[in-house]
Amino acid sequence: MKDYYGLLGLDQKATKTDIKKSYRLLANKFHPDKNSDPSAEGKFIAITEAYDTLSNRKSRAAYDLLRWQALKNKQAHQESHTIFVPPRESTRSRRNKAQQKRSIKYHQAKDEIKKKLLLTFESLYIFSRYIFSILAMTLIVVILKGALTELLYGSRSSIGIVIGLFFFVVLLFWGVMKITLHSISEIKKDMAFFSIYFKITHKKAVQFVVPVFVLALIVYLLILQAYR
Repeated sequence: MKDYYGLLGLDQKATKTDIKKSYRLLANKFHPDKNSDPSAEGKFIAITEAYDTLSNRKSRAAYDLLRWQALKNKQAHQESHTIFVPPRESTRSRRNKAQQKRSIKYHQAKDEIKKKLLLTFESLYIFSRYIFSILAMTLIVVILKGALTELLYGSRSSIGIVIGLFFFVVLLFWGVMKITLHSISEIKKDMAFFSIYFKITHKKAVQFVVPVFVLALIVYLLILQAYR
């Protein structure tokens, strides 16, 4: 069983802040673009897997339970046929496995045009992961626009409604910021693993992902404009 706390240099009492701080330091140290050691790639993947498990409250609780059961079983020195159900595989781990499989076709391709097409398709795969986040942000922005209009121009509203709208607007702003920061964090990880599995530089990964994101967002905005 992998020791996720040990991989991040922490103990089981580590706070969410401790986990995040340790991951950032280690990710920066072992990122393949910054560390030429052949083992750096494997370490980067391992610490990211550890971070994804421990930074989520539910997956951390499931991991801690499994860890406690394994320790209890070891201390009791009893042979047991009990099957411990491991914590659910994180979304990040499933994405990484799927991306690693897709990278095999890229490495087997000999034609440069085909390789570029595969890199473009991979960029589209990455973008597709954020469609629901984009839709959620669009909905929040529409609601936010209506709330701001009512707050600024709703002259007949009572003071209670105005105060309520103010806090509602603040909550919506917080939601937009939360989704945006989370998406940026995930996109950075996606591009890091993109460069690792496809064995391209981080700069090249960015050169493929960013134009695809920009073009897809422009198309999305044009579609929204057409339906207004």
